Amino acid sequence: MHCDDAPCIEMAQNGAVCRRPDGIVIIDPVKAKGQKELISSCPYRVIEWNEQKQLPQKCTLCAHMLDKGEKEPRCVETCPTGALIFGDLDDPGSEVSQFIASGKTEALHGGYDLEEKVRYIGLPRKFIAGTIIYGDRDECAEGVTVALSSDSERREVKTNAFGDFEFEGLADNTEYTTRIAAAGYKEQTITARTRKDIYLGEITLKNS
Repeated sequence: MHCDDAPCIEMAQNGAVCRRPDGIVIIDPVKAKGQKELISSCPYRVIEWNEQKQLPQKCTLCAHMLDKGEKEPRCVETCPTGALIFGDLDDPGSEVSQFIASGKTEALHGGYDLEEKVRYIGLPRKFIAGTIIYGDRDECAEGVTVALSSDSERREVKTNAFGDFEFEGLADNTEYTTRIAAAGYKEQTITARTRKDIYLGEITLKNS
């Protein structure tokens, strides 16, 4: 991720991990030998342990190629769909800088706050879903109102013929409260945090 606030740099002993002037975070294979604890320093888990060489290893953005005058890392050069963009963030005219300026990019995990240099466009959003059952009738609860709320948004849907509901496009790592209300039944409230997609399972309504 080549973070500005890289925890691997902080944890490394003897300066085994450093940030180059161009922003690329590099592991020194001589200084880092035996420092297996570095693999746990990265919340993204992108540092791997080479058992044979007793080294922590990670993406270098092909720094050795860039130093020789190559314009792109090998992954960008060979990607058949053009899914990867590489460039100089200090150049406001570069394609990558323009994407950043557009506000369309985001970190893979915004909650880490590491100032990651690898950014994403169009990340899939989290969802919260569930199925509602009438307990006294043991049948799917169609047309039940389900409201979802957080500190910044509120949505409302009706269950379908199978008692199912779903809220898509939710923010990552955000606490949402789901309220289920049906006439003649006790209201139910469920709170969950979107660290991952959430299926609340079968929710049984009880008579009020």
